[in-house]
Amino acid sequence: MPHRIPLPFGPTLADRVAGKTVLITGASSGIGRALSLRVAAAGATVIVTARRISELDQLVAEIQAQGGKAHALPCDLSTAEGIDKLADQVLIEFGAPDILVNNAGRSIWRSVAESEHRLHDFERTMRINYFGPVGLVLRLLPEMRRRGSGHIVSSSSLGVITDIPRFSAYVGSKAALEAVMRIAANECHGDGVLFTDVRIPLVATDMSAALGWNGYKALSTAAAANMLTDAIIDRPAHLENLHGALSIWFNRVMPDLARYGLNQLHRMLPEETTRPSPTPKPTAESPTPTLVPAPAHD
Repeated sequence: MPHRIPLPFGPTLADRVAGKTVLITGASSGIGRALSLRVAAAGATVIVTARRISELDQLVAEIQAQGGKAHALPCDLSTAEGIDKLADQVLIEFGAPDILVNNAGRSIWRSVAESEHRLHDFERTMRINYFGPVGLVLRLLPEMRRRGSGHIVSSSSLGVITDIPRFSAYVGSKAALEAVMRIAANECHGDGVLFTDVRIPLVATDMSAALGWNGYKALSTAAAANMLTDAIIDRPAHLENLHGALSIWFNRVMPDLARYGLNQLHRMLPEETTRPSPTPKPTAESPTPTLVPAPAHD
């Protein structure tokens, strides 16, 4: 579990966000909601977005009741149309945000061996965890660079550095996002735009509860929000807890032992076989069916 060490002479959250605009995706519940309340209380104008309109309206009402400033822009970041709609609204009404927190995401818990005929699992996680935030960055980054300031914070996963079993679809999407953000940081060096990946452990949210994962003690949403606020305050390139830092060195020093331990964990965990029958090939009498993407979690 992360332990925060306050720096008496360092900047505070209010120093970073007061009077500024913060766009937070996946804000209708969980980590995004907790973070929205936190930065609004510190003086930011918060733009909250997710698919669930009623939850966003409740969040905005709560922030305003506490004297904060918030605006709800519902959208579905799993589609190109949703990304463009949100980006257009933000740029027209507010300009590029001072801070963009890419928090929306979905997860799937299933081994690679049990994913035959389930390419859609990987497609769904990539759609919201990778293409969603990348699409927003592509639209908002140019204005940040012209302005000469901005901070893009991505909610990543501890699994990117621990390679935890059963999360290949989820971790793969987060690793891809980290790679894009690292390259963008190199390209924007000196332009005034900063990038931070926050490698968050398993968190007790509605999304993680649906996975049925009981192998780890889950982080609270408040503790996860602390990690994101630390990222906003300190602006590191990467931020992980002690578990993540130790995992990096353990994998470097004893990679074979680390791989063996993770394999043993995988073998200990029960797994439900969910392999469906192969999809029949279309014939002249049966046209190819239209595949409807499943909605992503906010």
